[in-house]
Amino acid sequence: MAPSIPSAAGQPPGPQRGRANPEASAATPAKWPGAVLRPTSREFEQSAKAWLFELAPARWRYEEVFHHDPAELAHMVRLRLEATASTMQASLRTAPGIARSYVRAGPLEQKLELYAREREWARAMLEQVRLVEDGLRALYDRRARKAAQRGGRPRPIPTPRTRPATGPG
Repeated sequence: MAPSIPSAAGQPPGPQRGRANPEASAATPAKWPGAVLRPTSREFEQSAKAWLFELAPARWRYEEVFHHDPAELAHMVRLRLEATASTMQASLRTAPGIARSYVRAGPLEQKLELYAREREWARAMLEQVRLVEDGLRALYDRRARKAAQRGGRPRPIPTPRTRPATGPG
């Protein structure tokens, strides 16, 4: 499933589509994604994972590591958004020169607006992914401390179904 088209608020629709998130409150930062429950919620990890998978390439859903460690998923999504923002910035700088070299260049202003919108979307999502990543890491730190107090290990996360054949590897 490809990332969703962002809503007017700049956030992809999530499980709470069209409804106010009852778990979101003043305790969460202003830029917190609406589809992700606050970190103190029991369903925070699942809602964060679902939202992050909406931003990730579809093939990542079959990677066990992302299901076992959603903070790693957040990290990879963050790296991807950083690359997108950087690429769009580079495109804004080089587009005028490239447009002159094409015969069917089209209106340059529209292309520049597109690059700028994509850059801003990536930056906004990047901010939100950082917040969720920090929340996930804090959750895992709390779990590890509790497990250490009990003398055990944190609860395992259920594994996804097996990955379909996608070629060598």
